[in-house]
Amino acid sequence: MNRQTAQRTWTARLLLVACFLAPMSSVVAGEPDPAVPNSEIRGNVLGTDGRPAAGVEILAYHLATEEVFTTTTDGKGRFTLADLPYGYFDLAVRSSDGLYVSDQVANVSPTGQNVIAFRLQSFNLSTRADQRAFPGADEIPVGLASVTDQRMVGDSFWRSAKGISIVAGGAAVILLVLAGGSGSTASPTLP
Repeated sequence: MNRQTAQRTWTARLLLVACFLAPMSSVVAGEPDPAVPNSEIRGNVLGTDGRPAAGVEILAYHLATEEVFTTTTDGKGRFTLADLPYGYFDLAVRSSDGLYVSDQVANVSPTGQNVIAFRLQSFNLSTRADQRAFPGADEIPVGLASVTDQRMVGDSFWRSAKGISIVAGGAAVILLVLAGGSGSTASPTLP
């Protein structure tokens, strides 16, 4: 390999390393990205009578940090839990009748919102098996907060700063490996 080719190979390697490290610097530094919206859970609650449940308390227990976040529904049964850490949440609804535990957990992504709709139902013979304690409250549940709709909205993780950094860094590593080669390349000769 001649000197000029060796110099280009090292230059390419340095550029690839720079491509790998540049996007990762914002992830390592832990700087918040102001373009990423706050993660939240929002939705609505219907009571046991099928009408919007106004003034009921929503409890969200973060499974990783064990923090409990709360809010209250408005006159139309709507609620918003904002400024949440991303991760999985166990949910419950506390009304004047008692505590209703959710039959599903909610997943909040770093860049989006989870929209969820509940319908409260008292325990009966078929739902008694679902009776369980809610980690964020000391009272015994009286029913289920059945999830009738749940969906994620907002940007996906792969469009966030961390997701883009992971993709860019992975691509840089692959290019670095491919550019490394064996050091010399044979060129074909014509007969």
